[in-house]
Amino acid sequence: MTGQYQQWRKDFPYTVRHQRTTLHFTDEIPAYTRTALERLIDSPAAAKRVSAPLDCQQSALFTKREQLDSLKKKLRVHRGNPKRSGIYDWAIEEMINTCEAYRRGARVPRLLGYGYRRSRLGLVEDFFLITELLKDHVDGFTLIRRDPQAIRPLISAVLELLASLHSHDIVHMDLWAANVMLPKKGDGPAHAIDLENCFYEPTSHFSEVLGFQMGFFYYREMYRYITEADYDALVEAALGAYPHLDRPAFSEIYDISKHQDVGRLERREIFHRGVLKRHW
Repeated sequence: MTGQYQQWRKDFPYTVRHQRTTLHFTDEIPAYTRTALERLIDSPAAAKRVSAPLDCQQSALFTKREQLDSLKKKLRVHRGNPKRSGIYDWAIEEMINTCEAYRRGARVPRLLGYGYRRSRLGLVEDFFLITELLKDHVDGFTLIRRDPQAIRPLISAVLELLASLHSHDIVHMDLWAANVMLPKKGDGPAHAIDLENCFYEPTSHFSEVLGFQMGFFYYREMYRYITEADYDALVEAALGAYPHLDRPAFSEIYDISKHQDVGRLERREIFHRGVLKRHW
């Protein structure tokens, strides 16, 4: 593995090897954590992408495992190369973005380790990410399904989280309820997870990006729990934190994003060009 992997190895200097899998960590891990990781490595993956807390209560770790299902993807990840579009594969994008967001002080889990399983030919066929587990937290989608009355506090927490991420120049382009973690008790701040669809460089189209983010949050399941008019009112109140917003540019993308599925490449178009076409 070449390129940026060399820098990652410096940042994650402690290595664990088991079978054909190599894991790199920021710090040495205790024996009970290693045992749990070995069980994870030995167990067959139930799906192409698996996300779950590590089966070890003492460790408080969250693991992600992605199977690389094509030769092109295996070669890209093996070499650390992006696709022709400039996008890295999901696991690499998430690793880069999570490390940078945490370094800047954004409210995201810390990445503690990463790793890969090689095929018998030496190519990477599985990629692992290991982050801190946000104990005593619940994701927003689980919360709202249990208690629909929590919709307004959830939306308020998410709008505050968006502003906090922007203050660190972190643009999360997949921030829906399941990617927001809230304390089960008390009124502590929300955290963002799943940063694979994320940017950390400045955009020339902030108003359009914010319009997408706020519209997308409503489109992705929240419309089931709150009327559009009530959601718009909460958004309007939150926009007071953005005195230099281009309101027409914001409103155009916001209105589309509330009602239209916007794919990953289209989100990049919004970020880089401020453009989103209607599908209807």
